[in-house]
Amino acid sequence: MSNKEITKTTKINVMLILAFLVYCISLIVVAAFHEPWLDEAEAWQIARCASIKDLFFMITHYEGHPTLWYLILAIPAKLGMPYEFSLKAISCCAAMISAGLILFCSPFPKWFRILLPFHYFLFYQYGVVARPYSICMVCFWLMAMAFEQKDQKPMRFILPMMVLCAMSGYGIVLAGGIAIAWVWQICREKQWKLFTKAFWKDQRIIPLFLLLLCAMFIIWQIMPSADAYATSRNATNPLPLRLIYTFFMMLPDSTILTILQGATYLSMAKLSAYMIIMGIVVGGIMLSVIVLLSEKKKFAFFVIPYTLFAIFAAIVYFCAHHMGMILCFAIFYLWIIWSDPQRGSYGKALAEKLKLKDQDRKSLSKLGMAGAVLLIGMAIYWNIGASFLDITQPYYYGREVAAFLKETGLWQEAVMSEYDIRRDQNENGESVITSINTELTSRAVAIVPYFEHNFVKNLGYGSDDHGYVIHRVPSDSEVFETLRKWREMGLPAVLIGPVDVNAIFGEQVKETRYVAVYKYEAFPNIWKAFTSSYNIQYDEFIYVREDLLSKYHLTELK
Repeated sequence: MSNKEITKTTKINVMLILAFLVYCISLIVVAAFHEPWLDEAEAWQIARCASIKDLFFMITHYEGHPTLWYLILAIPAKLGMPYEFSLKAISCCAAMISAGLILFCSPFPKWFRILLPFHYFLFYQYGVVARPYSICMVCFWLMAMAFEQKDQKPMRFILPMMVLCAMSGYGIVLAGGIAIAWVWQICREKQWKLFTKAFWKDQRIIPLFLLLLCAMFIIWQIMPSADAYATSRNATNPLPLRLIYTFFMMLPDSTILTILQGATYLSMAKLSAYMIIMGIVVGGIMLSVIVLLSEKKKFAFFVIPYTLFAIFAAIVYFCAHHMGMILCFAIFYLWIIWSDPQRGSYGKALAEKLKLKDQDRKSLSKLGMAGAVLLIGMAIYWNIGASFLDITQPYYYGREVAAFLKETGLWQEAVMSEYDIRRDQNENGESVITSINTELTSRAVAIVPYFEHNFVKNLGYGSDDHGYVIHRVPSDSEVFETLRKWREMGLPAVLIGPVDVNAIFGEQVKETRYVAVYKYEAFPNIWKAFTSSYNIQYDEFIYVREDLLSKYHLTELK
C-alpha cells in the first residue's frame, strides 16, 4: 500500500471514529433529558415486579413482546438499581454497538456510513426511546455480516436470528421469511431431493431446525389471549387500504414521508388521497431501485420477508413506530448486496442489459447518490427535530410528578390513579357510564418506578408484585369485583389525573371535595420533527382532599 493510500485510509478511519464519538455523546445527552414514557416504564415495572413464571407464561400473551427484553431489564430492576440510568444504559449501549457496526463493519460508501447512524429511527426512536428495537438493530447488522458465510458457518447467522425472534414478534416474521428464503435456496441446491441422507446431514439443517423450534415456542408465548386489549378493537379502515400501505407506503414512510402519526394504529389510520398517491409513487420507485440492485439469487431474501411482514402488519397489528423494523430489514438487505464480491459484475451486466453508455451509468450513479442523500438528510432532520423537542419540552410526566409527590410527601397517603372509564349523556341529559376497564390504570405506571414500592391503591391493589398494567379487557363481573375491592380500601387522599371517584364510591364521596394542587402536561408523541396532537395531556392535575391542604402546606390552584 502506497503512502497516499495509507494517508487516505487514516483520514477515513479518523472520520469514522469522530462520527462514532459524536453519535455516542449526542445519544447520551438526548437520553439524559428524555423522560421514559408508558411503554418504557411498563416494561421496567414488568421486569421489576413479575415472577419468572408470569414473564414466560402470562404477561407475553397481553404485551405482544417475547420475554427476552423483560429478562434483560430484570437484572438491574430486581437488583434495585436506578430506574432511568439502568433503562437508558441498556438501550444506549445497544444503539452504540449498532452505530459502531455500521461505521466500522458495513460495506457502504464512507459518507453513507457516517450519516446512517444519525437516522431518526436508528438514533432517536430506537436508541433514545428505550425499547427492544435497539437490540433488534444489532441483530440485523450481525446477520448481514454473517450472510456471505452462512452456508459454511450457519450458527453465526442463526444466533442473531434467534435473538431477533426473542426480541420482537416482527422479528419472528422477518427472521422467518429470511429462513424460508434460505431453505428454498438449499432445496434448489439439493435439486429438491429432500428425503435423502445427504439433505438431512447438511450442516445447515440442524441450526435451521433449532431456529424453527425457538420461533414456534415464542409464537406460542406471544399468541394473544382472547381478552387481550390490543386485539379486541375493530379496524376502522378496509384491509385493501392497509395492504396498500404496508406494501408500498410503509418503506417511504420510514425514510422521507410522514403518513402515519407516532401513536397511530394502522387499523385506525385515516389516509388522505394525496398521501396514498404520494406513498405509492415514492414506494414504487424505492422498491424498483431495490429490484434493480438485487442479484437474482439474493432477491428471495428480500421479497419473502418483506411480503410476510406486509401481510402480517396489515392483518394483525401495526403501530407507526414499527415501520423502523422494515427500515432495518431494508438496510440489512442493502448490506448483503453491497457485501457481495461480485457486485461490480452485476452492475456491468445490468448496464449492458439496459444498453447504458458509460456516461449514462455515471449519471444514474449520481442520481442514485442524490436520492440517498435526500432520504438520509430528511431522516437526520427528523432526528434533530425530535431530539430538540425532547430536550426542550416535557416528554412525559412520570419524573416530574414523582418529584412532586416525594417533595410534598403525598405519596405516603392513600393514592389513586386515573383508570379507563367512558361516560356519555342519556336521553335525559344525565351522565351515564358506557364502559369501564379497571385494568387500564396507566397513569400510575410511569410514576411508580421512581419509588421503592408501589403506593398506588388501584394499580394492582398497591401490591409490589403487580405494579404494572395488564392490557386486557376484563369481564363485567371482574370489573364489579375490582370496584368492590377499591371501595373497601376507603376514600383516597390523593388523585393522579381525573379519577372518577363517583363511579367507585357513590354516595360516600358526596361530602368530600378534592382540589387541584399541581398541574402537569406531557407530549409523549414526539414523532419525527414535530409533536403530534394524538395523546397529548394538556393541563392535567394532581388533586388532594381539601382537609389535607394545611397538613401539607398546599394551596388550591385557581
